Amino acid sequence: MNKLLFFAFWLLTLVVSYWVGLESDSGGQNTQVKKLTETSFADKVNQADPGSVDLVSRSNQGRPESYELPSGDRLISVEDAIPSIDKSLSLAERLTSSDPINRLQAYAELLKNPDPSSIDLALQAYESLPGGPGRFSELKLLAFAWGQVDPVSGLEWAKSQQHWDEHVASSSILDAWAREDSDSAIQWAKENFNGEENPYFVGIIHGLSQASLPQATDLMTELPYGRVRGRAAHILFEKVWSQGEQVAVHWAEHLPEGSLQNFAYGELGEKLARLDMTRAVEWLDSMEESAIKSAVSEDVAREMAKQNPEKAGAWTLNLPEGGSRQTALEQVAKVWAKKDPIATAGWINQFPQGADTDPAIEQLVREIAPNDPAGALSWAESISDPAKRKQLIEHTEKVIKSQKFPANDSPQ
Repeated sequence: MNKLLFFAFWLLTLVVSYWVGLESDSGGQNTQVKKLTETSFADKVNQADPGSVDLVSRSNQGRPESYELPSGDRLISVEDAIPSIDKSLSLAERLTSSDPINRLQAYAELLKNPDPSSIDLALQAYESLPGGPGRFSELKLLAFAWGQVDPVSGLEWAKSQQHWDEHVASSSILDAWAREDSDSAIQWAKENFNGEENPYFVGIIHGLSQASLPQATDLMTELPYGRVRGRAAHILFEKVWSQGEQVAVHWAEHLPEGSLQNFAYGELGEKLARLDMTRAVEWLDSMEESAIKSAVSEDVAREMAKQNPEKAGAWTLNLPEGGSRQTALEQVAKVWAKKDPIATAGWINQFPQGADTDPAIEQLVREIAPNDPAGALSWAESISDPAKRKQLIEHTEKVIKSQKFPANDSPQ
């Protein structure tokens, strides 16, 4: 990260902490909250005591005008570091500001040390904002703070929200709750959802991973195969990867054999390919043929094809026969055909006679069928597997029929 950008971020944290500290000392926030919780949020803003000192004004008292940079060669003012803060606005006004930076800073101040009053004020401010994903950041802050104060009432409120709002709110509340009392959070999740695909466990596992990664992993492995377990596994992988490659490898090694472990190794392959493609290929080449190698080859091939499809195509030509080669062929064709189907077709034709190119041909057929149905039919007929050939021909004919193209002609 750029040193100046890092410093500006650090300075922003320092200033916000300073505001919150001063406000906690003065007790003025609780006074303002009480005044602003009597009627609607808009009315509360208008009814606020005009003589009271708002958080921003109070924070300016006794504040250093500038700070020395770590290098010591020049000074930078708070205004220069955070020019977007409008110090003429009260906290209540900034909570509903049209400037998202001002608004999020206000939420962070208000909810730094949440209590029922600050939750109430933040909730009313949130509900006064226009609906939609534009307020998801505020919702996450509100919900996470609510999970620290009274998660049960927060979750009851979340149930009344629309689909994505409910998902964001409940996940954030359960995240906060699981960090402090995972047993209660898990019990609530089980009591409030019927079925195997319990979405509440995603937030719980995220929160629990901050307190105990082994417990979070155990809980994730107990979930049934499905979307929820997949999302939870992805969350935990990103957590261990952030702690270093060796931590991630160790975590993957100790997962139960099967889809979870294959997923983890596949993610390792993709991450490593983005950092060092040569090392990723060497790691893959060192593996014995297995489900794990196929999982790694899938992600390495896909990432290589995104970076350089020609190089990826040449690489797959030299892979030994096996499941991992077929997986790599499929991924390269899938990515390359979207970019350049003609070049993809030329690459497939380079494979030696008898080589199993069915996975690559299938991806090419599915990609070109909408725009070149005649060509897609021709390629589909070259599939060696009779069942797969029949399936692809039928698929292409359905595409032709849906677009009303003649079966023996391409669209003009």
